[in-house]
This record gives sequence, structure tokens and C-alpha cells, in this order.
Amino acid sequence: MIRLRLVLALFFSSLTVNSQTAQPVQATPPPQTARQALLEAFFGQGENHLERHLPEVAKKAFRQLDASSPNFLSQLSMMSAQAKAAGNSLQILETGPVLLAAEQPGAEKFEVQVDRDELVGDEDEIDLSFHMSRKGKPEPLPFIPRLTFMMKMEADIWRVNEVSFQAKLPLGDPDFLKDFVKQLQDKQKSSNQSYAMMNMNAIARAETSYHSASPTHAFTCSLSELSRAVKENTGENRSWMDESLATGKSNGYIYALTGCDGAHYKVVAEPATPGAGQRAFCSDENGTVRYAANGKATTCLSSGKPVNEAPRDDDY
Repeated sequence: MIRLRLVLALFFSSLTVNSQTAQPVQATPPPQTARQALLEAFFGQGENHLERHLPEVAKKAFRQLDASSPNFLSQLSMMSAQAKAAGNSLQILETGPVLLAAEQPGAEKFEVQVDRDELVGDEDEIDLSFHMSRKGKPEPLPFIPRLTFMMKMEADIWRVNEVSFQAKLPLGDPDFLKDFVKQLQDKQKSSNQSYAMMNMNAIARAETSYHSASPTHAFTCSLSELSRAVKENTGENRSWMDESLATGKSNGYIYALTGCDGAHYKVVAEPATPGAGQRAFCSDENGTVRYAANGKATTCLSSGKPVNEAPRDDDY
């Protein structure tokens, strides 16, 4: 009987031990890295996620600001909210060479890359650089921006202890200058063409006004006369046509009026620099603005297409 009791005691004690060892052990989560803390500071979902990762001395200083008025912290929080509003287009990465990535309409991609993440004791220095690409090709920026965050451990929490910004313009780098100048030329080209279309519409409006007010109900082939007459007839201090347009040359285009009589006129706008890759524009008394991709006014007059059918410049 004693032996039976001993066997049963050993059996139940083994069950107790097995049940205890079978319970899952709660794994201790790994400590937050400085990079994760940086992301949480600017993109976290918790309350006061930014303040949590500021040094105590900074939080005490910022508490002196009027909470009801825009201040440094509220502006940072607003920037963070705007970034998060990108939704699914914004990728936040805790590991790897890319920290942030965002896809924009038109096959544009923006990346924040981690150039250095160096942990030394209770400090971690994180260097970030910014990159843009379009249709898989690098898009040059006007300058090369870099951000450095010095993270420091304080009360077992990584804090943003120091932020530095650097903007580099490598004027001695031929490759950078080549891309940079091309980018400026493309922007200038697009701007000139936009102004040209606005000027063509302004001339059409001015000709209609001039024709209605003219005793002979005729159109005029003089841009300066057109500008002066419209200003007088409308009583406005400023004409729809600016002073440079009245001279026949404005924003990289040369303008000319021909074939003016009581029923007709033609107006053309041709790039001041031939071969610059800009379109030519033309119109007549009907008011429809047309374009020619080769930059020739004669082509526009003979076979120009309406501007609303024009492809975007980057589709060429």
C-alpha cells in the first residue's frame, strides 16, 4: 500500500512538472533601436509619440510655449501628419538601406536612404540622404540634402538629442552639372510654353475687345496698339497684355500678328531660340490655340494641333 502511494505521488508530481514546463515562456521583446525610435518620433501612432523621444530638458523648455498657438512641436507634428497622410504610398522601413519610400503619380519615387547608422555607447548617429527617381532613372535635385540625427539614450529611451542639416551643391562635378542644367532647362521650357499659351489667349481676348470697339470693326496687327487700346477701352490700369508682350517678345517667345482685316487675323508665337525644343503656337479669330512640336510657326499655321491634344513634355 505504501509502495502504491509512493508511485502515485511520483506520477502526479511528474504531471505537475510537465504542465509547468509546457507553459509557453513569454519572450522578452528586444530593446528598441535608435532607428526605430526615430521613426516612432515622427511617424508613431501613440499619444505624444514625438515628445516621448525628446530630451527632458527640451520638453521642459517647449512646455513654456503657448499650447493654443502654433509652435515648434505643433509644426513638427503637422509635418508628421502630412507625411502619414500619404497612406499606402509611404513605406516606413525599420531595417535596410532605405528608411522611407514613397511612390508618386507619374512614376516618381522618393526615398530617404540611410547612409550611416553608427552606435557608440549610449549614442547613435544616423545620416540620411534624399533621392528622387522618375521611371526608374535618378532625378537630379537642385542640391544634395543630408540630415544627421544624433540619438542619445536617456532613462532607457532613445531621444533625438541633435539634428543637423547639410545642403551640398557640387559645382565641380560635371555629371551633377549636366543633370542639373538639363533639369533647369526643362523647367524653363515648360514655364515658357505655359506663358506662351496664356499670352495667346490674352491676345485673342484683346483682339475681340478691339474689334468690338473699333469704328471700322477691324482687327489690328499691332501688338502695342492692341495693348494701348484695350487699356483705354476697359478702363483698367493694367492691360491683359503685359509690357513685354506689347513689344512682341516675352518669356522666350517672339509674337507676330498678320492678315488683319475686318474679319480675320492670325497670331503666332515662335521660340526666340530656334532648336530649343519648345513648341510653336498659333491662333486666329476663332480663338483656338494650336501648337507645332517642331517649333515652327509655319507648321503650326498649316497643320497645328489643338493644345488640349498636346502630349506632356516628358512623354516625348
